Amino acid sequence: MKLEQKHRGEKRTFLIQGNVLKISEDSSFGSSGRTIPFENITNEFVSLKFNPIHYFLIIILGVLIVFSFLVLKMYNIDNLGKIYRWILIFLAGGAFGIFNLKMGSTVLRCIDFEGIEFYKNKPSKKEMDFFITELFKRRNTYLKKRFEKINPNLNYEYQYAMFYHLHSLEIIDSDKLDKLISELDKTFEGEFITFSQN
Repeated sequence: MKLEQKHRGEKRTFLIQGNVLKISEDSSFGSSGRTIPFENITNEFVSLKFNPIHYFLIIILGVLIVFSFLVLKMYNIDNLGKIYRWILIFLAGGAFGIFNLKMGSTVLRCIDFEGIEFYKNKPSKKEMDFFITELFKRRNTYLKKRFEKINPNLNYEYQYAMFYHLHSLEIIDSDKLDKLISELDKTFEGEFITFSQN
């Protein structure tokens, strides 16, 4: 299943393939792509926070305004009211642009902390919601099939973490989690070496 999003000359394509989500981005700056395993995708959408670059831009706008006021006062330039008005319009436009950049996206959090950024409701809210629903459905089916049982070939810590991940995604309930942890402990019983035995 595929979702294509276009926004201000940039195109993002999200493709669900087997056990991964493939993402490609094309813009005037070039192309890039990455693949995210289903194991890393959470249910949590987070709002974008201002990046340091946003704060930097706001600080530059503020410094430019203060500097322009000082220069205009120093040279006793007439029609200051008109000039101040244009400067304020410029500042309001810059702040709106930064705010709009933040509000135009939503991020699906991943375990590796490199989230998946979507343009909100592009190409439509219905298509976006359908894609996310399908992504979660396929991820849950894959994770349940692969990890809802003990595998003696995988290490203890990884399986332990995955069982809790399944629980956090509401793929398994608390009773099933307790049962899997108990079975995991029995399977790996005797393989743990305590510090006193070293």
